[in-house]
Amino acid sequence: MASMQPPAAEVVAQLREDRRLGPLIVDSLYLPAVPVCTGALDPPLPLPLRQALVGAGTEHLWSHQVEGLAAVRAGRDVLVTTPTASGKSLVFHLPVLEEAHAEDPGRALFLYPLKALGQDQKAKFDALAEAAGLAEQARCEIYDGDTPKHLRQKIKKDPPRVLVTNPDMLHLGLLSYWQSWEPFLRDLRWVVLDELHTYRGIFGSHFHHVLQRLLRLCNSVGSQPVFIASSATAANADEFGEILVGRPFTWVNESGAPREGRHFLLIRPEASPYTTALHLLIELLEAGLKTIVFTKARRITELLYSWLRQQSPEKARRVASYRSGFLPEERRDIERRLFEGELDGVISTSALEMGIDVGGLDACVLVGFPGSVMATWQRSGRVGRAERESITAMVALPDALDHYLLEHPNELIERPYERLIVDPSNEPVSKAHLVCAAAEMPLDRRNDASYLERHAVQVGELLRESELTESADGRELYSRRRRPQRKVSLRGSSDTATILDARSGTVIGTVDGVRVRHECHPGAVYLHAGRQFLVEELDLEADKVHAKPVKLDYFTTPLTEKETEILEVLRERQEGALQSWLGRLLVTERVVGFERKRIQGQEVIDQQPLELPPVQFETVGLWWVAPKEIEMSLKGRDEHFMGALHAAEHAAISLFPLLAICDRGDIGGISIPMHPQVRSGCVFIYDGHAGGVGIAARGFDQLPELLLRVLDLVESCDCEEGCPSCIQSPKCGNGNRPLDKKGAARLIRLLLGYEQPLISLAEQKPVIVSLTPEEPQRPASVPTEKPASPQAVDGPASDPAEETESRPVSKRQAPVPDAASGRDRVTEPKLPTDPHNTVLFDLETQLSAADVGGWQNAHRMLVAIGVVCHLEEGRLEVFHEDEVEDLVRRLEAADLVVGFNVKRFDYKVLSGYTGVDYRRTLPTMDLLEVVHRQLGFRLGLNHLAQATLEVEKSADGLQSLEWVKQGRLDLVEEYCRRDVEILRDLYLFGRRMGYVLYRDKQDRKIKLPIEW
Repeated sequence: MASMQPPAAEVVAQLREDRRLGPLIVDSLYLPAVPVCTGALDPPLPLPLRQALVGAGTEHLWSHQVEGLAAVRAGRDVLVTTPTASGKSLVFHLPVLEEAHAEDPGRALFLYPLKALGQDQKAKFDALAEAAGLAEQARCEIYDGDTPKHLRQKIKKDPPRVLVTNPDMLHLGLLSYWQSWEPFLRDLRWVVLDELHTYRGIFGSHFHHVLQRLLRLCNSVGSQPVFIASSATAANADEFGEILVGRPFTWVNESGAPREGRHFLLIRPEASPYTTALHLLIELLEAGLKTIVFTKARRITELLYSWLRQQSPEKARRVASYRSGFLPEERRDIERRLFEGELDGVISTSALEMGIDVGGLDACVLVGFPGSVMATWQRSGRVGRAERESITAMVALPDALDHYLLEHPNELIERPYERLIVDPSNEPVSKAHLVCAAAEMPLDRRNDASYLERHAVQVGELLRESELTESADGRELYSRRRRPQRKVSLRGSSDTATILDARSGTVIGTVDGVRVRHECHPGAVYLHAGRQFLVEELDLEADKVHAKPVKLDYFTTPLTEKETEILEVLRERQEGALQSWLGRLLVTERVVGFERKRIQGQEVIDQQPLELPPVQFETVGLWWVAPKEIEMSLKGRDEHFMGALHAAEHAAISLFPLLAICDRGDIGGISIPMHPQVRSGCVFIYDGHAGGVGIAARGFDQLPELLLRVLDLVESCDCEEGCPSCIQSPKCGNGNRPLDKKGAARLIRLLLGYEQPLISLAEQKPVIVSLTPEEPQRPASVPTEKPASPQAVDGPASDPAEETESRPVSKRQAPVPDAASGRDRVTEPKLPTDPHNTVLFDLETQLSAADVGGWQNAHRMLVAIGVVCHLEEGRLEVFHEDEVEDLVRRLEAADLVVGFNVKRFDYKVLSGYTGVDYRRTLPTMDLLEVVHRQLGFRLGLNHLAQATLEVEKSADGLQSLEWVKQGRLDLVEEYCRRDVEILRDLYLFGRRMGYVLYRDKQDRKIKLPIEW
């Protein structure tokens, strides 16, 4: 078919003459061919490598390849940002093969963001090594989630020269078990980072820390690897690479690769853009052009493929849909069929944007602007690879950004590439990886000084939270958790839900934890491989979705509600009437229902309510205010104030990608006519990931420019009341209600000073206030995992009445502890800040738990001896059973009672005499409770005394019971007094030093921070 296909220019002419498509082409551009520029490597490559390259069709290296190879040879970190299909991979393949030819022991780690990309590159590397006669010396192996277990063990025992993997497996499988990989790490000479531009946003924040952990371990075994990176073109690629890796790069950005001519078409549909895209695909296939269609959503990918099957079944047999959520074997089969020519086309999300070799393609259809100029040319670069001119056509969506680019085509064709943004300082991400690093190898305050200094605040928080623990001498920091890496997902959400066929139980696909509430709620229509499934059940706890196959004439969209609370102001600015802030926010989102819409025409059928638990997270966002005089100016012209704010929010978010590359889930927005903290109307735009990823901060710096573009967009749109091309959003959780287009334009003109308000009020700068207790509080976030509770070293074996402690769900508000058994909540007295009458207390009993039928009957155990230490007076008092009343009076007279397991045991014994629950009446500090709260498990008094004070208890509870039976209360008294003295000394040590010591499972002496 390829030999019979007409030239691209002829196909473009046919499209212009097409009755349906011709009138829709609003602009076109021809980018002429670019000539080749070669270079000579000095010294040249070894002869076997030169011969292998010639055999593969490369007679001369291009200039950028020579520049990159020379820098690698010089031991410099190199970043290559030349166009798609410019042979960037040779810059990292050839150094490894050159060393293999010289029988040098150097090894390489090839990191790819997608498993499929790694497999594709391995095949290319192996082919070149085989042709050069170096297959044995340059053995290359893939180590990822699809590698069978037996093969993983084999690779570990005999590491290859080249290990191909992805960031997730590096994080989970290599760094977590780095001792098994020590021989490989010791000889590691190169770390290859392909598709570097993908490591932006939250993924990039995580990956930065993964690389720091890798370099730290390499340094510990004496290796200093060089980084070789490749990326799509971006405005700040070198700066981005340096932030991501932590080291400067030699930047190679002038390509010497030839490029055939490219035709670029802009198409404005009159009706459905998807119908237009489908018709264009059919015409291109009819012309014999192998075509790739890129969509912006998995649902649209499936809809287009489904419609193609209905409209042109013959052509559909040689076309496939491709997206994330497909099972690995499904994706591999599609890639193979494309490469081998079994398919004439593919409809894909961004999953095929990167350089997986799928053979020669001729045409690219973009269903909507991909979100950045970088992604546009990246996708366009997938076609026209075999000395053939290519066609790229962008079918505009009814979307504000697409409309803006149709009106300003030079913004798409001529504007500079966007900036890549990554924020290594994201606090939740930093904290998670500090714990991982400490688990891999203890953090050393001397050897890791710079690393710890960069994250000093997070280290302090982790120590206070007992996620990190400190050695007794303070030099080393340890992770309290074993294998914490398992709880850290690099791609934003730790949870992935499995979608199951409700009838057969077979796996349909997967969906990440962010999308699951929006796409797989009960009643949602889920699409997979062109088939419809109706979701019957969403099990968030088990991460499972149950759906049944259906044939319906509608699809679903979620309805959401959002709230935001300002936690901290980081920056503020004022330019005329425009007042804006950047700060930390608490965002709460609920999916409250969904709409059912007809597939044809997108008519709303109805709305259905939902009750799902909220999602809550802290992030970074910007906000600007519309003060009272602007509100009155809008209302004075009968314009809807909230509608104006809402419309401005939608338009600003839609144009945000012009400032910085961001994906759909990277930003969110909220508009509100009267925010309780700002006390006026305002619009929030925030990073869509906990901790922030730096995108909102970029918007804050360029807010006037953004609003100016919004004004241009709104005023240039021909619609009367607002449409998807200006202020309506397909993601709006409120069904695009209310919206006021004219009000939005006036709002921005007032903010930018292009128009004066109807009335002027006394200037009063908004003040950000904290929410008072009387104001409504936000709902708590999803409960955190309950910590495991091993038995205390020398405490009771079990206690059915034990209460389960939970950690605070945020710093702002902690949940009230509730008894695990379901009993009433216990409200305890507030502890004094400066007690003057402190009593330390312990008692021994006459009977054991076995004697009274279990620990739940502790009130029947009977007091043998009780000892009280009056801390400020420095004296001890001893009480026998007939003096329990006096003992209780001493406790009731104290400002503070200090004990060890006193709430769960001693108080219950006393309640057998008085019937009083002393947890409710006595201000008590139970040191065991404090330890449990900090560690998540219990330690006995003897354990803490040995580690902290280097003393031991004189006996134990069983020995005391034996003495009671023997009538030797004098020995019981001596034992109890000694316990109270140890309790006193431990309490005083902790109060003085701010910590106590314990030993972990590796017998290391660890600091436990406490405040008492």
